Amino acid sequence: MILDKFPDPDEFYKTYWGRKPFVVRRGIDPSLFEGFIDGDTLAGLSLEEEIKSRIIITAPEGGQWQCEHGPFEESRFSALGDYNWSLLVQNVDRYHPETAALLEHFNFSPRWLLDDIMVSYSAVGGSVGPHTDSYHVFLVQGIGRRSWRIANDPIENEECIEGLDLKVLKDGFDGQEVEVTVGDVIYLPPNFAHEGVTLEEAMTFSVGFLGPKISELFIEYGYYLEEMETDNARYLGQGLNAQSAGVEVTSQASSTICHMMKESLELNNFERWLVQYFARLEPEEDEGEYEQD
Repeated sequence: MILDKFPDPDEFYKTYWGRKPFVVRRGIDPSLFEGFIDGDTLAGLSLEEEIKSRIIITAPEGGQWQCEHGPFEESRFSALGDYNWSLLVQNVDRYHPETAALLEHFNFSPRWLLDDIMVSYSAVGGSVGPHTDSYHVFLVQGIGRRSWRIANDPIENEECIEGLDLKVLKDGFDGQEVEVTVGDVIYLPPNFAHEGVTLEEAMTFSVGFLGPKISELFIEYGYYLEEMETDNARYLGQGLNAQSAGVEVTSQASSTICHMMKESLELNNFERWLVQYFARLEPEEDEGEYEQD
């Protein structure tokens, strides 16, 4: 699982993408982090109304996890203390151009699926709990040290603690322990459980890649066909017969409508629209998911 360098693109997609986690020691030159966002600037972003941010308080033994959503007041940070909390800010690449330069190191990845760079600052003991994510993510360690436990296999049917405003697995998971320092990079495929705990004041840069749900694609493509109109055929009851009378939809009608929908996906329009769909995601349009690392 621990590599000396990033795998080449062929090996990455054949062996690791969506299949296996890995850790690259010093995958990013530590000197580059001097130009990326620091803790004070990150806290400043969390004061802004339009920026998604959270503070997560690590659950004490036998206690409850706490999750607070921004924007925050400056006074909130002075009240947090020195232990057991994390600040998470999403879409940092859109608000701090210097940090967006980190993306240049992931050109081997499908950049068209990029969700965002989320950055976390955490005090000693800070954690967001054991959890899984539905996206691919590279966890790039900035300042400090963190200990991670990473599952050996993906979890298909996760059970989370009820009543929390974040996903925390109810039960533990089997996995490997790894400690990371500045410049180390972890790759996690979707559904691999993981848990990070801060050993000394730390910042983590999470580069996430999130694909859309099929339902989202159908909805957006439907809007596109509505605008095109010329290729937006109407079902006219083709192939109906005496058995089609009444209120029940026959298998013949179902098959015809399904065929029409498939035909619409085979049009040149679909490929043209799909390129536009992934290119047009603006910050205010792309709600995405809350990253948790």
